[in-house]
Amino acid sequence: MRAVEPGKRTIAGKYEITGVLGEGGTGIVYDARSPEGKAIALKVMHEAHAGDRQVRGRFQREAAILRRLSGDHICAIEDFGEVPGEADRALLYLALPKIDGPSLAEVLAEGPIETGRALEIMLEVLAALTTAHGQGVIHRDLKPANVLLEGGRRVVVVDFGMSKIITGSGMGTTNLTTHNMVFGTPEYMSPEQARGDDLDGRCDVYAAGVMLYEMLTGGPPFTGPTPLSVLTAHLTSEIEPPSTRPGAVGRVTPALEAVILRALARDREQRFASAEAFAEAIRAARAAPDEKPAAPQATPEAFAKTLPAGNSVPAVVDAIAPTLHGGGPIAPGTQPLPRRITATSPERAPPSRAPASSGTSKGWILAWIVVGLLSIAIGVYLALRA
Repeated sequence: MRAVEPGKRTIAGKYEITGVLGEGGTGIVYDARSPEGKAIALKVMHEAHAGDRQVRGRFQREAAILRRLSGDHICAIEDFGEVPGEADRALLYLALPKIDGPSLAEVLAEGPIETGRALEIMLEVLAALTTAHGQGVIHRDLKPANVLLEGGRRVVVVDFGMSKIITGSGMGTTNLTTHNMVFGTPEYMSPEQARGDDLDGRCDVYAAGVMLYEMLTGGPPFTGPTPLSVLTAHLTSEIEPPSTRPGAVGRVTPALEAVILRALARDREQRFASAEAFAEAIRAARAAPDEKPAAPQATPEAFAKTLPAGNSVPAVVDAIAPTLHGGGPIAPGTQPLPRRITATSPERAPPSRAPASSGTSKGWILAWIVVGLLSIAIGVYLALRA
C-alpha cells in the first residue's frame, strides 16, 4: 500500500507529489517538488513497515550518513523527517535531489560500454568511494543500480542505506543487520562479505572491480541460478580473464586486465589498498596499455586463508551458512535463501569422540597436514607460473 497517491496530497505538508520514480521492498521513491519548486526524489517508507525497527533504522542511518558526506559524486540529502502520525507508526522520509539520467544498470542492459567511457565512469565511482571512505563510510552495496549518470554523463553514487560508519561519530559501528542475515547483492559481494567477516573499504574496491569487469565484458564474473551459487563462486571459482570474454576480445589491454584482476583478488590483502590506489592504477594502465603492473607477492598462507578448509562444497556451505541461515533478504529483487542450507554431497560421518590410543594416529595426522600444505604451495606456485 502506498503512502500517498500521486496528485492527491503532499508529504509532510510541503512536498507536492507529482509521480512515482520507483518502488522497492521497503519504500517508494516519489517524484516531488519542494516548496521552492525544486525537483526532489522523495523516499518514503511503506506503511506496512512503519513499526519495523530495522526498516526505520535503515532510513535513520542513511540520513545520518548522507548528512556527514559531501562530494561531487555523492547524492546529498535535502531533508529528513516524519509524516505526522503516532510516534512508532509515523512514516519516515528522505528528500534527495532528483538526478535526471539513467542508472548504470539501465545503460548496461544495452550491452558492454566503450572502453574509454567505462574507465571514465569507474574513475568517478572511485572518486565517490574515496570521498566516502575518507569520511569513515563504506557503502557495502555498490552495484550498477546504485550509480546514476546525471545527464547521461556525471556519476552520482546513491543508496547508502546499507553503509557502515567505520570511524568518527558516536554512532560507532552500529550494525542493523542481524547475525542471521547478510545484506548485499550476490554478484557484487566480496568473498569476505559472503563469509560474513568484518568489512573495510576493500569490499567496495571488489564491487567496483566487478562493475568495471561488467562494463567491459557485458556481464559480471560470476552468475548463477541462486544467491548461494553465486556466493559460492566468489569463494571458490577462478575468474575468467576479461580479455577472453566474447564481448571484450580485443578491448581489454594487458595492463587493464591486470588491474581488474587485482581489484578482484579473493584475498583482500592482495587487492588495491584503497579506491584511490585503484584509480591510480587505471590511469597508469590507460597511459601504458601494454605494461602489466607488478602484482603483490602471493604466498601459500595468504592463498589458504581465502578458502574454507578443503575448498569443497560442504566446507563452503559451512563457512557461509551462519550468515545466511534464517532466510534473511540478500538484496532487493533477489529471492530469500532457504532457512537451512545443507550440502548435497554424501553425508560425512560424525567425528569420533574417542581419544587417540597411540602415537600412530598423531603421526598420520601430522603427515596429512604436511601433504596439505605442500599441495597448497604447489598450487600457488603453478598459478604464479601460469
